Amino acid sequence: MATGWKGQYYRYRELFLNIISLYKQRRDLRAFLELTLSLSTIIIFVIFALKPTILTILSLYGQINDKKNTLESLNQKVSALQKANNIYSQNKNSIPTVNTAIFTNPEPDTVSKQILGLASKNGVDLLGMSVGQLMLLGKTTAAKTLINTKPLPDSAQAMSISISVKSTYTNLTNFIKDLENLRVPVKIDSLTINSSQTQEGGIIVSVITARVPFTGQQ
Repeated sequence: MATGWKGQYYRYRELFLNIISLYKQRRDLRAFLELTLSLSTIIIFVIFALKPTILTILSLYGQINDKKNTLESLNQKVSALQKANNIYSQNKNSIPTVNTAIFTNPEPDTVSKQILGLASKNGVDLLGMSVGQLMLLGKTTAAKTLINTKPLPDSAQAMSISISVKSTYTNLTNFIKDLENLRVPVKIDSLTINSSQTQEGGIIVSVITARVPFTGQQ
């Protein structure tokens, strides 16, 4: 009995010869093998032929999804722009007022006139008013932040003012409300009150420390 590789060789040779013999003798087996081989060949060629097409379809599908996401994002931006345009149309008459609400440079004379008008309107006696150190000409430098005060939004600069007034409680309250609602924003940092009783009634003397923001642009 042959051993080793020769034995394996004889064994498989005999197997193949038997298959060939059966292939030649039986038509059904021959037809089955030919059909199987033909189908296998067709499937292999179809796979290789369709592979580029399938890869292209997958790539196009991914691109379509990306385009959809981009389109959704653009639609959201268009919707936001339309809303912004509607808001602008509704408030365009107020925009010039908004643009003049914040001074480019400190304007103590304008603020003083407005405070004088408020005092006259509310029946408040203006005892005194002072303005902090300012650079009226030349490049504006950043002012030092007062102790125990928060910086203004967007790093805005500020003109500090101090107002001393005397009046009744009601008139003083109305004066402070109007001061907070000026077209030019006023940030009140501190408020001290001293009250006294006179023949005319209770009198209140108040000192108001505040800041008026400006952009500091030349």
